[in-house]
Amino acid sequence: MSRISLLSCISAITLTCAAALPVYAQDKTTLVVSNSQWLDALRGEALWDAIKAYEEQAPNVELKALGIPSKDYGDRLMTEFGAGKGPDIAIIQEGVFFALADAELLVDVGAAAEGVTMNTTKDGGVIDGVVYGVPWQRAAYALIYNGKLIDEAGAKVPATLDELIQSAKDVQDKTNGIGFTSRHQISDFSGFYMDFQVWANGYGVDWVDDNGKLTINTPEAVEAVTAFKKMYDAKIIPIGDDMPTQRTRFKEGQVGFSIDNSGGTLNIGSGGTLSSTDMHAAPLPFPHPGAHQQIYVVVNSNSAHQAEAIDFLSWLVSPEGQTRLRGASGPDMLATDIPLTSEFIAANPWGPTFAEAAEKTRSVLIPGYEVETTQIMRPVMEAVESVLINGTDPETALSQAQSRVDSMF
Repeated sequence: MSRISLLSCISAITLTCAAALPVYAQDKTTLVVSNSQWLDALRGEALWDAIKAYEEQAPNVELKALGIPSKDYGDRLMTEFGAGKGPDIAIIQEGVFFALADAELLVDVGAAAEGVTMNTTKDGGVIDGVVYGVPWQRAAYALIYNGKLIDEAGAKVPATLDELIQSAKDVQDKTNGIGFTSRHQISDFSGFYMDFQVWANGYGVDWVDDNGKLTINTPEAVEAVTAFKKMYDAKIIPIGDDMPTQRTRFKEGQVGFSIDNSGGTLNIGSGGTLSSTDMHAAPLPFPHPGAHQQIYVVVNSNSAHQAEAIDFLSWLVSPEGQTRLRGASGPDMLATDIPLTSEFIAANPWGPTFAEAAEKTRSVLIPGYEVETTQIMRPVMEAVESVLINGTDPETALSQAQSRVDSMF
């Protein structure tokens, strides 16, 4: 056989073999998704499993979880995004969202929202007409209570602050339980100020007037701080305990009442001594609706896989994605009006109260000062601490905070 014929045969055999070989898929695209909630006991795993379902629709995409403790979350993302690094997708509270958007570190994700009918949770994700985030969850606050302890104490479900204090005292006196739990220390500044906004909003505080001027020492603010001081002085709170410890005690069935958000309540009702069926919720004992924490899903401008990340967001707000998320989110308000399931309500009778509250509550951020809210609330919460610990007159403390805020703005 000639050399040319031999080469022709080898080429033919090679082509035949190549045609017979299996075709392998291209390497998968990995999308890193950060969230402090991934670290939540039980709930974190359920939330992660919910979004991992996306891989069934997008087999060439692999989602990778990045869990970061909530106390470090905002600072770490700001540092990493600013350095050109960070996860592809971040699930963040609205304070961090506005800071990252202001620093131009987020991608326009408007394509993910096209053709989707979303509720009012979407509004804050739009800045100057550009969609920088789609809603993940809205966690409203309500008054929660241990039904067994309340019955044992013969206490009533309170509708006012005075009734709350009395019912909490009844629990302590008649069951040896803890009357009430609440953040009350500035060492937990971020959580403290957001939880205090429930009291502020509940007493009609705006922190800003119709002309956009910051107003710290208003009569409404004085009333809110005075009310919080009254609750603090009633000796119904385990002074010195941080919120994780207080929530654990609630989970163990030792606490009568608390004001908490829907996410925290779901954690309390999951995997502890206290059955979620024995937990209940009531509207806040304040004259006005309280507050909520809004969480958004965003795409990092540094991501090398922005198109794939936006496709994931499209799935997340689709009927399938929302159904998956609803099963793990408890009563949090989602991007679309997908209702709580009857199974969830039966197992968690406190759920509907949170779902109803989420539609009426206000953001923990100050309108027009979303990026600066944390900076503004620092002197406010230091004033609250001075009232609680030093007995400073609320009006005096808030007037001092007003002067400090005026000097900053």
